[in-house]
Amino acid sequence: MTSLKTRTPTIAALLPLALLALVLTPGLVSGDETATTKRIEIRNARTPLPGVLSGGQVTEEQLTEAAAAGYRSVVNLRMPEELREWDEPAAVEALGMRYVSLPIPGVEGITRENAEKLAVILADEELRPMVLHCGSGNRIGALFALMAFHLEGQDAEAALAVGKDAGLTRLEPVVREKLGLPAVE
Repeated sequence: MTSLKTRTPTIAALLPLALLALVLTPGLVSGDETATTKRIEIRNARTPLPGVLSGGQVTEEQLTEAAAAGYRSVVNLRMPEELREWDEPAAVEALGMRYVSLPIPGVEGITRENAEKLAVILADEELRPMVLHCGSGNRIGALFALMAFHLEGQDAEAALAVGKDAGLTRLEPVVREKLGLPAVE
């Protein structure tokens, strides 16, 4: 299992490169729906970037399917204390894939800093193709919106649209506030 804590020096070293890649590659966060990796069926499945399948919590069967389809890694944004009925890190590693944990604690975890950490992970070509998940895909969408705004320089409305395309739902009010957009009534 690869923990973000054990990778902190690597992430700190890679952050400037990842941010540079995001700035120099317009549309990287907004993605391209033509990823070449087979899309497995997970809850709220999206393809926000080529080689990145995102969505909600995966099952052991879906992990087996992902490994057979050639996915190299699973990136989990869920907190360790979130209910799990099985040992996901062990299952991922048993299937020959890498497991990366970036725990995002809901509302308080929707920050520019966490968006930058996710950007570093997404920029690591060694991890692609990857399955990126949280509980529902909502945290993923929220962080994609912040990446589009802070790292790509997209305007707030465009960044919000990127987030929605990547799975943003219930965290939209938090993201709107962070992007300086008015609340929706």
